[in-house]
Amino acid sequence: MSLLQDTRFAVRLLFKDRFVTLMAVLALSLGIGANATVFTTVNAVLLRGLPHEHSDRVYHINSRVMSSGDDDGVSYPDFLDARKQTQAFEALEAFRGGTMNVSDATHAPDRVTGAWVTASTFETLGERPVNGRTFRPGEDALAAEPVVILGYGVWADRYGSDPKILGQTIKVNEIPATVVGVMRQGMKFPSNSDMWQPLTPAVDGERRDRRGLNVFGVARAGISVAEAQAEMSTIFARLRKQYPETNKEIDAQVMTYNDRFNGGPIKIIFGAMMGAVGFVLLIACANVANLLLARSTGRAREMAVRAALGAGRWRIVRQLLVESLIIAAIAGVIGLGLAAAGVRRGDVVALLLPTTPLYMACYLGAARLGAVTTGINVRYRRTEIGHILRRSGATMLLAVERWHDADFRRIVREIGDTLPELRDTRWV
Repeated sequence: MSLLQDTRFAVRLLFKDRFVTLMAVLALSLGIGANATVFTTVNAVLLRGLPHEHSDRVYHINSRVMSSGDDDGVSYPDFLDARKQTQAFEALEAFRGGTMNVSDATHAPDRVTGAWVTASTFETLGERPVNGRTFRPGEDALAAEPVVILGYGVWADRYGSDPKILGQTIKVNEIPATVVGVMRQGMKFPSNSDMWQPLTPAVDGERRDRRGLNVFGVARAGISVAEAQAEMSTIFARLRKQYPETNKEIDAQVMTYNDRFNGGPIKIIFGAMMGAVGFVLLIACANVANLLLARSTGRAREMAVRAALGAGRWRIVRQLLVESLIIAAIAGVIGLGLAAAGVRRGDVVALLLPTTPLYMACYLGAARLGAVTTGINVRYRRTEIGHILRRSGATMLLAVERWHDADFRRIVREIGDTLPELRDTRWV
């Protein structure tokens, strides 16, 4: 009997025992779907890191107070010195996030989450605009004319995807700036940003004791974190000697960009989630094994007849393996479909949950295939929640109904009309 014959026979048997087959497929598909969902989220958040060809070589640099061990940002002058002296990095960039108030003659003023970045940041990240250009060298100089790059969401929602917005002047924090580009959909670097301006000395000041910048760089091939740390410590040691009044206790701390922003509690939460859904899959496999074992007791006569007719042990085992593989294949396809069903790839899932590790560990898994999660602290007022949801472009909201004295079901109902992109709300 060929493998093809085994497959045909297995299909007939599985169709004959439809109830057992359905239960086995259902149990496995739920377990596989849960694991695919959580792993894809973990992969997007923890494993892939920045959208860069060599994301494993993107390192983050911050200051560290040697006497206390406390972390701090980097001052603009320290960043410039490190940029000039480094040999371990192909490029060093800096950014600072914040709120940008945008206004123009034809639209109501609005608040946008934005970032001030060094002029070559997008080139370092390998990002290209869908319209216009990125910042040019020198546009982050103090005397440069103000320019701005719009995020795709702002371009679509505020300006109706009008390509004529390029070259127009809008006001950002009451300062006129020329729109020079529009970034691709989903580009939110560094933190849910929808608008970017060049980082100039005026933004963060030229004082060495004003340490408000995040610094990152792409290390040269073969440069480890330890080697980059050694070089930065040497550079910061020079700065301590040159500027003892402001830098006498300041050292550098280097780590991968992913560890800097996705380490600590986030790893614990996602690790717990992976463990939990792993146990779900094990339970599903155990249930399916019990179903098939119970089914096999009713097939003892069949197996005895086949053995009497000359079927060897391997032939019988192969038949059972083919049946199991068919069940697993069907369950795998359905499980992957379940993982992608809730939210389309690239959608944004907003979380309106208590910001405790236990609560997040229990419910963060609702983010589906390729989804980006935007946490919302429950202490936000109604207007702030509405503003954040509009700016994040969330298409699905996962929320707790009540927390202490806050009735979030009522709040979401009141702001629902102002959120046209929000198509689904799940209460937990």
